[in-house]
Amino acid sequence: METKKENLYDIFVNYSYSQLKELFRNAKTKEEQDFYITLANMVIQREQEKVIDK
Repeated sequence: METKKENLYDIFVNYSYSQLKELFRNAKTKEEQDFYITLANMVIQREQEKVIDK
């Protein structure tokens, strides 16, 4: 039986900006902080595109 694997994008789109900011605050390294803040910025950009398209 084959199990459907969730890919990274599917996981990412289920995170909110506030969840990503919380992960940023709890990050143990600068590299981890950079990773989470980049993802948070992507969420903001996605929301901006939705607003601009309306």
